[in-house]
Amino acid sequence: MNLPAKYREIILGGSEPGEAYQKCMKTLTADGGEIDYELTETIVYATEARYATEILANGRPQRFWNFGDLEGGADERHYRILDGIEHLDIAFVGSGPYPVSAFLIKTRYPTARITCIDNHIAAHILAKAVIAKLGMDIVTRFEDAIDVDYRPFNAVVVAAMVSGKRDLIEKILETSDATVIVRGRVNLNHERLIQLGSTFRDDGSFGANTS
Repeated sequence: MNLPAKYREIILGGSEPGEAYQKCMKTLTADGGEIDYELTETIVYATEARYATEILANGRPQRFWNFGDLEGGADERHYRILDGIEHLDIAFVGSGPYPVSAFLIKTRYPTARITCIDNHIAAHILAKAVIAKLGMDIVTRFEDAIDVDYRPFNAVVVAAMVSGKRDLIEKILETSDATVIVRGRVNLNHERLIQLGSTFRDDGSFGANTS
């Protein structure tokens, strides 16, 4: 898309990628109004691509951090849930070109089986290359989330930018025994569904005035 100049300047400026992302999100919030999915995706993927290419050029960073967690604490919330699941076999839906949550969880649970799922071809290719560079035992799949068979997994994380979350989560809950963690809110109640607060809407776009 033709990225508005103010966001392009932030993303391509001298800021650390995560800081650039946070500046973009604050600018979106200040702008208010309706933010479409294409703009949101461009900002997020540009940030992730900067991290990914840095690893491909220079190897493993000193640390992984969840740059997309605006309020902080998302990783600890994940751990409180996942610590109670034995023999973790986890799917990340909408994992993106730099699946940092998968990296963090693989570091915490070295024996966990992890599968990253994305239907964006460039994100899939870049994530696969970064995972190979890091030497991590993480599987990548290029597939639409709704078409995946979730029966082998005992945990599924649905990313904030995944669109059509309600239909997807209903399928996962109906066809598997997995615990489902969704970043965002859906109008569903289920004992195996944990909803984490997010500023992203069900269509995956940024909700500037939501919490």
